[in-house]
Amino acid sequence: MDPLISRRALNRATLERQHLLRRTGRTVIEVVEDLGGLQAQTPHTWYTGLWNRIAGFQPADAAELLLSRGLVRIALQRSTIHLVSARDCLAMRPLLQVVTERMTRTTFGKRLAGVDLDELAAAGRALLEERPMTFADLGRALAERWPGNDPHALGQGVRCLVPLVQVRRAACGGRAGRSPTRARSPGSGSTCRR
Repeated sequence: MDPLISRRALNRATLERQHLLRRTGRTVIEVVEDLGGLQAQTPHTWYTGLWNRIAGFQPADAAELLLSRGLVRIALQRSTIHLVSARDCLAMRPLLQVVTERMTRTTFGKRLAGVDLDELAAAGRALLEERPMTFADLGRALAERWPGNDPHALGQGVRCLVPLVQVRRAACGGRAGRSPTRARSPGSGSTCRR
C-alpha cells in the first residue's frame, strides 16, 4: 500500500508549518503561536529562530512584546524555558503542570523531604512578589525557612510549582545572562525592566 504522503512531502509540509521554507509576513506573536512556542533557554537562539522565519524581523519587535507582556519566557515543555504568547501561556501552563509537578517529585523529592510543597509554593511566590530573584537567591532565602534542605532543590521546587516568568533587561536585548524570575500571571505587568 502506498503511503498517503511521501516522505519528501511530509518533510516539506513540516518545514512549511514551521515557517522554515520561506520567511513569512506574519507577526511575531502569530509565528510564536503557530509554533507552540520557541525554546528560549538563551535569548540568541529564539531571536535567530524568529529572524529565520519572519521577513524584516528586528530584535526590538520581540523585545517590545516582552516588555508589554505579549510574549513571556516561562518553563513549559520538558520544564525548559520557552518563548510563548501570554495567551498560549495561560492555556498551556495548566495542561503541563501535572508533568512539571511529577518531575519535581522525581528530581528533587528526596532533597525536599519534610517540606510541604504547598507551603513551599506559597513562600516562594511571596518572596518573588516582593522582587525578582535568581533561583540561587530564591533558594538561599527559602533555606532560611527550611534549614537543612538543599537551597537549589527549594528554588527549583518553586520553579516547578509556581508559574514564573523570566524578567531581565538583557533578555530583551538578545544578551544571555542569569535571569531573575517573578511570580506573576503572564497576562499583566512587565516581564523585562529597563
